[in-house]
Amino acid sequence: MRTSLNKDQTIKYVKKETLWHRIKKNKTAYAYILPSTLVVIIFSLIPILYGVSLAFTNSNIYTMSSNSVKFVGLKNFIKIFKGMDQEFVTILLRTIVWTIVNVFFHVSIGLSLALLLNKKGLRFKKLYRILLILPWAVPQLVTCLIWKIMFNYDIGMINQILTKIGLAKVPWLNDPKMAFVAIIMVNVWLGVPFMMMVATGALQSISDNFYEAANIEGASWWQKFRYITLPMIKPAMVPAITLGFIWTFTNFNVAYLVTKGEPNRATELIQTYTYNQMTAGNYSKAAAYGVIVFAILFILNLISTKINNIFEEDN
Repeated sequence: MRTSLNKDQTIKYVKKETLWHRIKKNKTAYAYILPSTLVVIIFSLIPILYGVSLAFTNSNIYTMSSNSVKFVGLKNFIKIFKGMDQEFVTILLRTIVWTIVNVFFHVSIGLSLALLLNKKGLRFKKLYRILLILPWAVPQLVTCLIWKIMFNYDIGMINQILTKIGLAKVPWLNDPKMAFVAIIMVNVWLGVPFMMMVATGALQSISDNFYEAANIEGASWWQKFRYITLPMIKPAMVPAITLGFIWTFTNFNVAYLVTKGEPNRATELIQTYTYNQMTAGNYSKAAAYGVIVFAILFILNLISTKINNIFEEDN
């Protein structure tokens, strides 16, 4: 028994000594990364931890000004999940629909464009790629404001085109349903170029030998796409789709800059709703929403990582 204990203690000591030895051996490298590590801790980690801590208190503009902030545990989360905050549930469901619709169009349109640009014999490929990447390169602020002007009922370019071809004007920013369609159009415009670039890179990595063998076997276009193209681009597309889902779910600029959640808060998404709660002084409530969103995205990331590992093992 004594010998076994001494062995365990020796192993632990060796491990500690080895770790310290590595730090001493690479002290120059650690010295270089120390400043950036401190910056990340001070400007990223500490604010995140502070924001999470607010979700477990009764913090608002009144309690903080009177120094009466108290720890309330899971009270804020219980209120949300018991249905007492029906407005948040509605906005969360709307955000999920917004995300699914956007990502679907991002992937389908982006992959379709990538397939067209990857076609052999197509002239001016580089020019087409530059033009299609421009929406992603332009700052979102500029793009959103331009689209907002284009959606204007009286002077907007879209309604002017509709009237010229004999159609009625559409109240893009005044009708709740059309306003939701409008922000989806803007976000699709912004998100397609990223998916197109990822799909293009994945397609270019596929060897022509696979398609040549498929042609010899008499495979159709759909068979080549299903059994060669899709399996080969999945390892690249799955992480990109996950990023697209996260970016779309947490998107703030489009809904806020184009419609500001109007009309009648019909285009308000989870990020704009949280922002409005924060500006109204409901700090603990907004922080609780943030924690819930983080949990949803964290679970999604775990699922995506698992799926991506499966694809890598298959390959």
